[in-house]
Parts: sequence; structure tokens; C-alpha cells
Amino acid sequence: MRASANLGTDSVSVSPGSTVTVPVTVRNSGDTVEAYRIEVLGEPADWAVTEPAEITLYPAGSETVTVTFAPPRSPRVTAGERPFGVRVVPSEHPDATVVQEGVLTIEPFSEVTAQLQPGSQSGRRQGRYRIDTDNHGNVAEELAFAAADGTDQVTFALRPAALLAANGTRAETRLTVKARRWLWWGPSREFPFTAEVQPAGGRLLAMEGVFVQKPIISAGLLKLLAALLALLLALLALWFGLVRPAVKTAAKEAVDQNTAQQKAAQEAEFATTPPDPTPTPAATGGSGTQGGAPGAGQQSAGAGAGPGGNGPGEQFSAAITFRTNKAGSAERSYTVPAKQTFLLTDFLVDNVQGDEGTLRVTANGVPVVTYALENFRNQDYHSVTPIRVPAGAKVSMQVACRTPGTPANATAATQCRESLYLNGLMQKTK
Repeated sequence: MRASANLGTDSVSVSPGSTVTVPVTVRNSGDTVEAYRIEVLGEPADWAVTEPAEITLYPAGSETVTVTFAPPRSPRVTAGERPFGVRVVPSEHPDATVVQEGVLTIEPFSEVTAQLQPGSQSGRRQGRYRIDTDNHGNVAEELAFAAADGTDQVTFALRPAALLAANGTRAETRLTVKARRWLWWGPSREFPFTAEVQPAGGRLLAMEGVFVQKPIISAGLLKLLAALLALLLALLALWFGLVRPAVKTAAKEAVDQNTAQQKAAQEAEFATTPPDPTPTPAATGGSGTQGGAPGAGQQSAGAGAGPGGNGPGEQFSAAITFRTNKAGSAERSYTVPAKQTFLLTDFLVDNVQGDEGTLRVTANGVPVVTYALENFRNQDYHSVTPIRVPAGAKVSMQVACRTPGTPANATAATQCRESLYLNGLMQKTK
């Protein structure tokens, strides 16, 4: 044997963040001068320092070296026993290595911190908080949570109310603070409270927080409602004072204008109607003479609405709407009923999609207008002299669709879509 080693103690304990030393006596049992290297084995080697790390001994000589253990104060250094070894390696005869074993005990320590997030919360009935608890110790901690206020005006809910936090971890607990009553109006109310974290066998941690209860009807909302009410009253006053009379006046003027146009059209129609060739009987007087006959005959001739007419007729309207495939054409018609005559005074052509193509309107087979669809979205036509469409005849719309358009706020259409709205007078015929 070239060397021997003896530990001053084979079992030591140390608190993380402090140090402990173990003396090691090395003896040269050989007959030559030998250099020795001292090494620490096991997990504690990361925290160990040997002084000196190398020594030289004469035959039968000995020297004591010191091994110092200094584990850091960290949650990663878990409390418990750690076996270690001290190895003495001769430089000239490494096969004569000697190892002495011992046990290093890491003592437990507790270090728990807690924080309330946020410190202040507001709401109409409740506020939500979070308690962040960090275990900086090297042992797991059993934690209990509680909350209280001095007024008993709020209630508390903790989820969870207790837990086990491993060393080096963060635990989160949800805290809900709820007012016992609603606050309908008035200034906000503050409820201070205390949240507590109690480690098992450790120091109680207390955190201060505030819940601010807001009124349901705030001062700002009252001002807004008052402003909206004032605006509504102003709009009502504007409507009844200015807009409504103007609308009624404009509507009356439009009706009067339309009536005047219809009357003018009827008079023009009556004026172009030839008089009835049948003599009109004269009114007889008491002496048997034809008193007032000329005047009576003229009135009878002007009373008719046209050939075979029984009066000016009644207002009438009709609509034609249909779709046309792309690159196709189609036609739809309105047929005048039997024993009726349609006096067409105006019509409206509607191209709501903005299609492209050609549109033609005919009455009794006679073309009235031809439009290029891409030139309009809607187009109205007025005739001072009504277009006469006899019974059985048709008012038709022919559409040749080249490209369907795109409706407002929609995707592109796959078919053309047009409408024709007719308006005029419908007369009964004899």
C-alpha cells in the first residue's frame, strides 16, 4: 500500500448558504517520496473545495488537508443526505488509489414569498385577483390561504384554499371579492381587505388589497342620458316644426303635379278623339221647339274619353321582373285585359345590379325606347300624350344580357336582373 487516508468525520451537515469542513489525514505508507492528488467524489463534489488539492510526502510522512463543502442557498439544492467520497491518488502509483466515504446532510430551509395581483380592482359587484406564491426554499411547503375585511361588507372565494407547493415553484390561487349589495348610484365605495398565506410551521404572509365598487348608474351615464334626451327633443321639435310641414308641402305639390299631368294627358287624348257623328237629340221645351240643342250637343261630344271610352279611367300600375342568363336574351310582357284600354303615361326601368347589355320596351309591337344597360341603374320615362294599348295587346320588355353586374354589398351576380314598372290609366271599352 502506497497511501492511506482517514476522514476526521464521516457524517456532517450543512445549511445551504453556509460551509462545513471535513479534515482528511493522508499518510505515505511507501518507502519513496510520493505526490498525492486529493479529489472529492459524488454530488457534493460540485460544492467542495480541497486545500491543498495536491501534497508531497516522504516515506512514513503524513499531512492533513481540508475539504470544505459550501452548497448554495437555492431551491435546487433539495434537503436530504448526499453520500460523498474522498479519493487519494498517488502520482507514481495510481493503482494504489485510496477512497474514504462519508455522508453530507443538506439541512432544510424555508423561504416563501407572496404577492396579490392586482392590488386594487374595481367592478359593479365583484373583483377578481390572483395570489402568486413562490417557494424559494429547498423543501415542499403546505400553504393555506385566507382573506378577511373589517366591515363584513364583502365575501371572499379562494380557489384553491390550500395546496402543496414544491420547492422552486410558483403556486397561483384565484381570489374573488364580491360585495354583498348592489350600488345603484352615488360615489364609488372602497372595501380594503387582507389576503393571507400561511405556510405550515412558517411565518404568516399578509397582503393588503382594495375592492372599489362602482355604481350601476354612474354620473357619466346620467349626463349621457340627459344629452340623448335633449337631442331627441330637439329632433322632435325640428321634425314637427320644419321637416314635417316641408314634407307634407312637397308631397302635396307632387300629387298636384301628377294630377295636373294626368288631367292634361286626358284632355289631350280627348281633344284628339273625333266627335261622335250620331246627332245628339235636342232638349225639348214647353212649345216643342229645340231650345238649347247646340250647347247640349257640344257637351256630349267632349264627355267621352276616346273612341268607345266610358270615362277617363282609373289609375293603374303593373310590374315586370325577370332574370336573364349571361349571353342570353329573354322577354316578358303585360297583356291588357279584354274590354280594357291601357293609357300608358309613364314607366320606370330598373337595373339594380348594374348589368351590361340591351333593354327594349315595346307597346303593341311598336318600339318605345331602347337602352344600354351599362348606362343607368334606373331610368324613368314620361309621356305627355298617353300611349294607347288596346285590349289583348302587350307592353313588353326584351333584355339581351351581356355581363351580369354586382349588387351593392354583395358578390357578383350570375344572371342579369331587370324590372319594368308601368303606370297609367285603365279605361273600360264598349
